[in-house]
Amino acid sequence: MGDLRFFLVLLGRRRWWLAAGTALMLLTAAAGFGLLALSGWFITATGLMGLTLAAGGAMTLDIYRPGAGIRFFAVSRAVARYGERLVNHEAVFRILADLRTWLFRALLPQSRAHLSRFRDGELLNRVTTDINTLDHLYLRVIGPTVTAVLALCLGLAFIAWLSPPQAIAALLVLLPAALLVPWLTYRAGRPLAAAGAETASSLRQQVIGDLQAQAELHAFGAVPRRLNELEALDHKYTGDEQRLLQQRSLAESGVRLATLLALWAGLVVGVITVASGSVSGPVMVAVVLGLLALGEVLTPLPLAYQMLGRVSWSAGRLRGLADSGQPVSAGNAAVPGDKTLILQGVSFSHRPGQTPCLHNASLTLKPGERIGIVGPSGAGKSTMLSVLMGDLDPEHGDVLLGDTPLRQISDDQRQACFALLDQRATLFSASLAANLRLGRPAADEDELMDALAAVDLTSMVQRSAEGLSTWLGEAGSGLSGGQRRRLALARTLLKPAAIVLLDEPTEGLDGTTERRVLRGIDRLVGERSLIVIGHDPSRFPRMDRLLRLSEGRLSPL
Repeated sequence: MGDLRFFLVLLGRRRWWLAAGTALMLLTAAAGFGLLALSGWFITATGLMGLTLAAGGAMTLDIYRPGAGIRFFAVSRAVARYGERLVNHEAVFRILADLRTWLFRALLPQSRAHLSRFRDGELLNRVTTDINTLDHLYLRVIGPTVTAVLALCLGLAFIAWLSPPQAIAALLVLLPAALLVPWLTYRAGRPLAAAGAETASSLRQQVIGDLQAQAELHAFGAVPRRLNELEALDHKYTGDEQRLLQQRSLAESGVRLATLLALWAGLVVGVITVASGSVSGPVMVAVVLGLLALGEVLTPLPLAYQMLGRVSWSAGRLRGLADSGQPVSAGNAAVPGDKTLILQGVSFSHRPGQTPCLHNASLTLKPGERIGIVGPSGAGKSTMLSVLMGDLDPEHGDVLLGDTPLRQISDDQRQACFALLDQRATLFSASLAANLRLGRPAADEDELMDALAAVDLTSMVQRSAEGLSTWLGEAGSGLSGGQRRRLALARTLLKPAAIVLLDEPTEGLDGTTERRVLRGIDRLVGERSLIVIGHDPSRFPRMDRLLRLSEGRLSPL
């Protein structure tokens, strides 16, 4: 429950919206109570008057004020319910915005290497589904619970003022139901709610992964097997949901049974009190129908406390995601004037006990110097770039910029020093110009076209009627693999960073295009420092020196 307490603090930022929504929920319940009770009193009183008049007796009854009261409660109930929906939905939207802002602020400082341990589908599920689940914390749990408690207290207090014996009889029935049913529902439903949420998460992750890999699944004939696995997961999820539905139906039946027992108890005691003359018939009926209205505020509690198990599970996952990693650089030192990049006796391994991919590695990149690094696949070249940028914190040794350790420089200033093209460069569903301006937001069209010319993409822009406004699909789906790679390279070269890091910039290009791109890289890098990694030094632009990374160590080629 500690995770829920954390999110309750976040909800407290919108306490006035939540208080207004809860007040309107209570007002709706009060209007329903008044409507039923006053209607019961009025109908009974008019019936008794009719019997009296039919028997030849005399009786008077003011029908105007009760009639006005009934209309008042009916209109108030409709208006309060509309206002409650309006206010509570606005409150939930604001809460969701707060939660998303909190989560992204917690995630953005974390290193890419740390976040890469999560599958894409898992991250997506936590950022979307788990966040959306938390809006039930107020709307389905807190609001109905507070409303039920206050409505029961106020309603039973009013009934006690009218007829104390009936209030006591109802209290003996409704109080155990109000306490036991939610508690039992929560205890029984929490394991199933967590299991169902876990299964749903696994199902989404597998669907996303299979959709991304559908070409490979078809090529290897693995589609039937994957469909069977999805069907098994779906069957398990459906079974959990059905058991939850059965539990909730049973709990709701228990609440309705308790309401009926309270009605019978109130009716039996009411008949006795009417016979003794301490309470009139219309008042007795008003109390009985008022008890029916009080039973309505207990009806949402089974769903609320079944939902609490799922909300608790999502809250724990979100806290785990937000707290699972710390930013590599949390310093506040200024960027030194000397942009010499120094790798000083660095060792690094991805997991404890694993063979280090960097072992006592040292490197000095002087301002304006160009270094090419070659090595076999898996040698740790890409990891070394992440260490050089400060995205990974070395186990031993240090990374310096000038005479300042990289970890002492704030994230924003550190990242401004580097322009990186990594193996999984991402394009966004936006215009071609917008993707390029991620590298240099203030770049004009001439600068954008110059960067595109450097990577041999000018003809692609000229063939499009929209030019730089051409809209790219998700992850650049409107481009070929080579075009996506070159566009990401152009964006990297546009960034006005002192140090440029390129991971196999010409991978997958034919010889003619590769030569044009290498000339473009050489021109746009200019006098900046450059490190290029790859397998073949003949596919590098002009280099000042070449190194080999092997068994975690750097040596001259």
